[in-house]
Amino acid sequence: MSRINKDKLEKGDLDSSIRFAIRNIINFGDTDIFPFPLETRMLDDCESKILELFKEVNSNFADSLNSFPPLNVDCCSTVGYYGFRWATQIDPIWNVYFLGLVISLAKKIEDQRLPSKYVYSYRISLDVDKFSLYSEEVNWRKFQFDSLELCEENDAVSHVVVCDIADFYTRIYHHRLENALDRLDSGKNVSSKIKALVQYFSGTNSYGLPVGGAASRILSELILDSVDRIMKLHRIEFKRYVDDYVIFCKSKEDAHSALAFLSRKLMENEGLTLQKHKTNIMSKDEFVNITKAKLKGVDEDEKSPMKAKFMSLPIRYDPYSPNANEQYEGIKKSLSGFDLLGMLTSELQKSKINQTFSRQLIKAFAVTDDKKLSSAFQVISNNFNDLYPIYTTIMQVAITNWNRLSEHTKSEVRSVVRGLVSEKSFILKTDINVAYLIKLLAQEHSAENEEILLIFYSEYSDSVLIRQLVTQVMAKWKVHYWLSDIKKTFATMDARQRRTFILASYFLGDEGKHWREHNKRNFNSIERLYRDWASERVGKKDLEAAL
Repeated sequence: MSRINKDKLEKGDLDSSIRFAIRNIINFGDTDIFPFPLETRMLDDCESKILELFKEVNSNFADSLNSFPPLNVDCCSTVGYYGFRWATQIDPIWNVYFLGLVISLAKKIEDQRLPSKYVYSYRISLDVDKFSLYSEEVNWRKFQFDSLELCEENDAVSHVVVCDIADFYTRIYHHRLENALDRLDSGKNVSSKIKALVQYFSGTNSYGLPVGGAASRILSELILDSVDRIMKLHRIEFKRYVDDYVIFCKSKEDAHSALAFLSRKLMENEGLTLQKHKTNIMSKDEFVNITKAKLKGVDEDEKSPMKAKFMSLPIRYDPYSPNANEQYEGIKKSLSGFDLLGMLTSELQKSKINQTFSRQLIKAFAVTDDKKLSSAFQVISNNFNDLYPIYTTIMQVAITNWNRLSEHTKSEVRSVVRGLVSEKSFILKTDINVAYLIKLLAQEHSAENEEILLIFYSEYSDSVLIRQLVTQVMAKWKVHYWLSDIKKTFATMDARQRRTFILASYFLGDEGKHWREHNKRNFNSIERLYRDWASERVGKKDLEAAL
């Protein structure tokens, strides 16, 4: 891969922006909610072909949108014990183009925002070495630390307003977004395409951004900038992280006034409202105590220096980093003084786990030795329902580290996940949770796992995500009888499954070759890209590894 020119990237060169988007998605995924799609590997192999595809899309945008429209996955994901949110996985190929368009305007968006002492979320800092989008220094923890520091050190502050916007991403008004984009892109060459995609993604609605992707995060910051500036203009002292506001006030009366002002401006300007049950006016001392508890990752009534120290550790291992081995050893050494298993057992004694702390704890086990990792998953297996709020984190660590687990531990995990299926567990009531279970089952081919996947394929007949994933795993396992049987339904498959089946057809030998020859005239530009990628992988004898 050739190096991306940072000057061209920051000036909005679309070719550079799409290349950056490709590499960002390869390294960081397309969302923080869904499992990584198989297309991540294709992006890595086919950068030049994908760039050529998007040159065609860019010059014939409307025709392309009609010829091979995006097929997004929209479904509920769980939040905590009882909450749900609507999440979107944008069609993986169109997501590259969408993110590339937004990145081409990212520098302009960042330049017009208030400084980071006011707004801490997703500060754009395009790194052409790591292919990361955001500043690592300005984040949620800094937002909390700086809010705490301001409150403690400013004697004039007596009360603090804490609040967040209700259903922020799903309620963003398209007309306001269009106006903001057009101000940045006077020629409307890029903004018009972003607007068209946003409208397509939301169907007939005139509001809403897809939840979970990097492009939406950047666009959402553009939307709130005007309210941020109005707050500053009226000398209201505040800090914001995404949809969370903290407002510092001299009296309880000032707090009520500031809250009313913010509520009115959000509604008048953006059609947004604050969440009633998350809006609160606190005394200075109450805010300080609660914020310290958040930063330590402990409950308000706990006083644990060990937990506080553990939560301060940056457990972020990047296997793609040039110094990955040193990074891994550094994190492993920093964890050596902690009784991680004891901390996990202690957490499970509570009626409800601390989710932030438990999530950090599960991730930490991935950087321990194999024996400790296996012991942790034996504990997890025996307490799976109690750890339901962090289900996706558990599954991510299990999937990534499956081959490191002992045979006894694998057996325990298998028993748990099969029990979830046979008991029709509440955990499997969302497509995303089922998707992670499928990814875990994919680690081992067995008759029992095949049977479970076929149950999912039948029961989730209306799920784009589940049908595509089952097809992918059956291809990886080379389940010829099943692949041969479903090929006759190709014409009625959705776009995502069609693409996956084209890859799968390469495991059907001559039968697959004849089928591709017969259907090639019906393949669109994206499907031809999948076909050519699979052909190249087969030539290298590593198509199975890509799945």
